[in-house]
Amino acid sequence: MLFRVFASILICMGLIACEERGELSERTFVLPEDVANSYLTLLNPQQALSSDLYSMVIVPQSPLSPEQQGSYVISLTDLGSESLTSSYHGQWDENSELDWLNNTLNQHELDLTENLDLSIQVQCSLPCQLNLVKGDYLYQQKVSDDAFLIEYSIENNQINSAQYAEQYYLAVDPNDERTTLTDWKSKNGFDQGYDVHVIFRDSKDLGYGRDMYARKNDDGSLAFFVNNFVVVTGKGNPANYGPLNLFAATDQNFDYHLGSNAIEFSPINPDDPDSDKVLKFFTFTAKDEQLVQHRLIAADLDGRGTKYMPSICLACHGGNLLPLNTDNSFNHLSLISAKLNQLEVNSFEFKASGIYTRAEQEAGIKLINQWVRDSYAEMGARDATQVGYWDSRFVEEVANGRYGGETFDLASYQEDAVPEGWQQTDYRPEGVESLYLQVIEPHCISCHSLRGYAAGDDDLVEPVIINGEKIKLGNAINFSSYEKFISYSDIIIDYVYRRGVMPLSLRNAELFWQPPYSAPALLANFLPGFDVLNSDGEIQPPGLPVARLELQRLANFPVRLNGEASYFAQTFQWTIISGPVGHDGSLENADQKIAELTGSMNGEYVIGLQVANSRGSHSTEMKVVIDNTREPATALNFVDDIKPLLQTQLFNLRTCQSCHNPVVGVEGIPVHYDDTNDQLYADVRARVNLKAPMDSLLLQKPTRHQHGGGKRFDLGTSLGEESYNTILQWIISGAPCGNDPLFCL
Repeated sequence: MLFRVFASILICMGLIACEERGELSERTFVLPEDVANSYLTLLNPQQALSSDLYSMVIVPQSPLSPEQQGSYVISLTDLGSESLTSSYHGQWDENSELDWLNNTLNQHELDLTENLDLSIQVQCSLPCQLNLVKGDYLYQQKVSDDAFLIEYSIENNQINSAQYAEQYYLAVDPNDERTTLTDWKSKNGFDQGYDVHVIFRDSKDLGYGRDMYARKNDDGSLAFFVNNFVVVTGKGNPANYGPLNLFAATDQNFDYHLGSNAIEFSPINPDDPDSDKVLKFFTFTAKDEQLVQHRLIAADLDGRGTKYMPSICLACHGGNLLPLNTDNSFNHLSLISAKLNQLEVNSFEFKASGIYTRAEQEAGIKLINQWVRDSYAEMGARDATQVGYWDSRFVEEVANGRYGGETFDLASYQEDAVPEGWQQTDYRPEGVESLYLQVIEPHCISCHSLRGYAAGDDDLVEPVIINGEKIKLGNAINFSSYEKFISYSDIIIDYVYRRGVMPLSLRNAELFWQPPYSAPALLANFLPGFDVLNSDGEIQPPGLPVARLELQRLANFPVRLNGEASYFAQTFQWTIISGPVGHDGSLENADQKIAELTGSMNGEYVIGLQVANSRGSHSTEMKVVIDNTREPATALNFVDDIKPLLQTQLFNLRTCQSCHNPVVGVEGIPVHYDDTNDQLYADVRARVNLKAPMDSLLLQKPTRHQHGGGKRFDLGTSLGEESYNTILQWIISGAPCGNDPLFCL
C-alpha cells in the first residue's frame, strides 16, 4: 500500500511517464556516436551483404518486339524508419540488353554503406528481373510475380530480425501451443502449481523487479517464468532500472508490469520425450484489456532499442547465434547451444524485512540453482561426437563452489568461492583471487563459463607457456583459469576499454564503469601492455575514436579500403602517405568509411586512415603491396579460392578440413568444412563479418593460439600471410560464393 501511495504522488508530480502497456514498442533513446551501445547483441551482426556500392540491373525476362515498350519504377525503403530513401525509373525497347552483365542502360546505384535494413520494390509493366551486382559478380537475382512486382529485403542483421524470431518460435513451438503466457503455463504444468516463488531486483542483469516462479516436472523438464516490473521515469532513462522496481514487484503493482519472460528446459522434439532437452525462450506482453499476455517476437529490455528473439536471450545464455539455414529453418547449433544462468544472489537486491528478504528466499533460490547445475550435467552428458558438444565441467565447478560442493551441503550462497583455475599459486601473480572475486565473478564468469566447445580442448597442439607454466588454450573462451583468461589480454583491452562491448549487458557495464572505476583499474593492472589512459594517466572509458586497419594487404588495383572496423568514428579521412617513386596512385571517396585506391604502378604503398568524433581523433596506417599480376580481389569467390584453402593440404600442414570433418575429424567440433556438408558456404559465411572484415572469426581463429587446432595461419610466414590475405580480400569483396550449383544456391 505504501508503494502505491508513493508512486501515485510521483505520478501527480509528473515525474513518472506511464506508457501504454501491451505491445512492447521501441523507446526513443538517441545516443551520441561516442557512447558504447552494443548491449545484448553479438559482435558479428551477420549482414546479408557487405557494406559497399552495388548496382541494380533491371532487365525484361524475354525480348521485346519492335512495337513493344516497357518501363519500371524502383522504390528503396528504410525498414527501420519505414521511409522512402530513393527511387529510380527506366524503360526498355526492342534493343534492350537481356544479359545483366552487358546491360549498361538499366543500371542503378544501390548504396549499402549506411548499414540499413532496406526493402527494394520493383514495379514493372511486363515480366522482369532484378539483378543485384557488384563488379562482375551476381549477388542476387529475383524474378517478378504475376503482377510484375519484385519485392526483396536486405537485412543488415540476419540474427536480429522478425524472420529470425518467427523461425525460432517455429522451431521451439512448432504447433503454436505457447502463443500466450496462459498457454505456456499450461504446457509446463503450472496449472498444478509451482515449486519456488521468489522476488528480487537483479541489479546486474536488467535492473527489473523480478517476480519469479519455477517448476520441475516429472519428466525432468524445468520451467521458469518471471513477471518484470519497471517504474518508468523517462524514456530510456537509466533511472528506470533502479530500486523502485523491487517495491513494484513485491507489492505486485501491475501498473508497472512491463511484461513477462519464460524459459523452459524441455525435449527438443515435442513428439519424443527422450530427445535432448534444450532451452526455449519466450517473451510476453503485459496483460491487455482481456487480461491476455501475448507472445512477442521483439522487446526493448534495456531501454536501448527493440531487439528480436531469441538474440536478446541467447547473447547472455551462452548461445551461438548463427543465421537461418538456406531453407530458412532455424540453425540447429544455435538451438542447442543456450544454457541456463545461475541466480547470482550477490547481485540481487531484496526487501529488508518480510517474506521477500534474502534469508527467507535463500532456500528457494538454492533449489533453482541446484536444478540449473543439474541441467549443465545433463547437457554435458550428451554424445561427445555431437556437433557443437559443450563441456560442462567448469560451470558445474562454479555452481558447486557456491554451495560447498557437489552435494550442495551449504544452505546459503557463498560469495567468496574461487574455482581451482583462479586460486593463488606460486606461478600466478599476487592478487589473482581478488581479480576473480572483484572483476571476473561479478562481471564475466556468468556468461563466459557457458561458452566454448569441448573440441577446443584437444591435444592437437603444444601448450603455450604462460607465467612459466605450459597451458593448453583450447576452449579458453570459458575463462576456466587465470591463464586462459589472460591469454586474451590484448582482446580484453580492445573489447572492454576501447570498443566498450564487454561486459555485454548494459546494467553490468554500468556497474563495471561505476566511478572511481575500481574494477577497470584492478583488471588493467593484470593486462600486459595496457595503454588506454587519458592525459592524466587515468583509466579512459570507451568512447574515444579508434582507427583500425589490417597491418598489410597484398593486392592488385583497385584496392577496396574498409574502415568500418574502426570504433566510435564519425568522420573518416584516407591519405596516401607514401608509394613507389613516380607513382600515380589516387584515392576515391577519401572522406568515406569505404574508399578505393587506384593506380597502375607496382610496389609498396602506405595508406593512412584518420577517424574522429566529438572527443578527438586517431590515426593508423597499413601497408599495401601492389602486384598487377595478382587476380583482382573482386574476382575471388568461395568455390575457387576459399574452399581450397580450407580443404587442400599445403607443405605437409594439416588443413582446416583435417579436423573439421565428421569422419576422422575432432569429435564435437561445431562446423564441418568437407564436401559432405551441404551448408558449407552458409557455415563459412556465418563466420565472416562483412561489416568489419578483419574481425571475422574465419580470420581470427586460425591466427590465434586459442584455436583448438593451434595457429594455422602464421602471419610471420609468406604462406600464412598469403592465406590470410586471400580470405580477407574475399570478405572485403562481399564474400561471393561462385557458380557451383551444389554450394551456391
